[in-house]
Amino acid sequence: MNDKILKNGRLRAFLDGFSSAFDLSGQTFIVLPDLDSGFQKDREAIKGDWETVGNDMCRAMNLVAHGQ
Repeated sequence: MNDKILKNGRLRAFLDGFSSAFDLSGQTFIVLPDLDSGFQKDREAIKGDWETVGNDMCRAMNLVAHGQ
């Protein structure tokens, strides 16, 4: 299923409910991927990358300012 479609929380809730209506065995009929965790990991990785860039720039500016 298209990941962009599953990002919509209402659609995901509908599909969860729809699949549970046909679930007579008590087990999950359709397992939908948890897309939020992937986006969270990407966000944290990008944040860390930019923090590193900012720290490197700060160190470089301090070296230039102090003539080193």
